[in-house]
Amino acid sequence: MRTLSSWLVILAVLCFPAVLSAQSIGFDLHGIYAFKFDGESGAFGQDRYEDVVGGGATFFFAFIPAVRVEFGADWIETKNKDLDNSRLKISPLTAALRLGYPVGRFYSYLGGGLGYTIYRLRTTGDADRDLARRGIYDLNVANDLSYFAMAGVELVVSEHIGVRAEYRYCWMRTELKYDDWLGNDEEEDLNLDHQEIRCGLVVYF
Repeated sequence: MRTLSSWLVILAVLCFPAVLSAQSIGFDLHGIYAFKFDGESGAFGQDRYEDVVGGGATFFFAFIPAVRVEFGADWIETKNKDLDNSRLKISPLTAALRLGYPVGRFYSYLGGGLGYTIYRLRTTGDADRDLARRGIYDLNVANDLSYFAMAGVELVVSEHIGVRAEYRYCWMRTELKYDDWLGNDEEEDLNLDHQEIRCGLVVYF
């Protein structure tokens, strides 16, 4: 989580010159419920991943009320049920555009964006032994680009505070890499597409 916070600070600093002319600036802290992972992994078949909760933060700014630009960092950790509940950390660093329509205290929006997603797979001892019997060693997931679409609503509670609820569909395609019993580098396509429900607190400057 500390690494994600550092990346969020770096992104905020990089976009600081553009932010100076923005009409509104703020950030949100949100919880995530991630569910319905695809799990398709080529020759490995269909892996089952656990529905999980996570969290993240987003920095945003707007030049006009209806259009917002955001930079974010999220973190979720799921388990691969077919690899003895081996843990897979998913940490996307994202940039997105929201297009909405503010009415009174409400801001409804649609949007989308892309991210660079960092994956960390930690296989259990039993999973490593089972993979070794199949001639598979050093299993890991490659970092890669990801994409998402979103729809949500934001309620302004006061001048500086709001709450937000959002649905997001995430396309996460990457490579499952490993060594075979001869020491050759191998890889399989891995589909980690999933859906997310997000709720959080918004702070306006």
